[in-house]
This record gives sequence, C-alpha cells and structure tokens, in this order.
Amino acid sequence: MNAKERAKEIYCKYTEILNIRDLQTTANPFAKQCALIAVDEILNSRPLDPNYVDWDDCGATHQYWYEAQKEEALEFWNNVKSELQSL
Repeated sequence: MNAKERAKEIYCKYTEILNIRDLQTTANPFAKQCALIAVDEILNSRPLDPNYVDWDDCGATHQYWYEAQKEEALEFWNNVKSELQSL
C-alpha cells in the first residue's frame, strides 16, 4: 500500500467512526484532524513499519539495517501525513 492509499484508508476509517456519510459535510475536517493526530502519534513513536529495506542495500549488518528501516518508515509516514494534509 502506498502513502496516498494509506492516508485515504485512515481518513475513511475516521469518517465511519464519526458517522459521516457525505464527505463534503462540515464534519469532514474532524475526520481529517483525527487522522492527522493518529499519524503524528505514529511518527512520535518512531515507527519501523512498513519496512521496504533490503539487507543488501544497507551493508548487510544489523546496525545499518535498523537505521535504514527507521528512515524508510519515517519517510512513508511523513508522506502519509502530507497526503492527509492535501485532502
């Protein structure tokens, strides 16, 4: 799943929870804000997933792999946040 799809999935989950049927209502900013809060919490927890890092791409040692994994995950969730902000 790419960042745009993940952003839409999170946003839609909050529209369902908030019982928003028409996405053009005045309530949709609440769903967007909830989704942004959730992604901020993920970013603050220093995520490791999703992980697209290949051992061979980062020197094949655990230390380098872990750092590359963090960078990939942070980039993904920052992209999700950007997609949410553009909704």
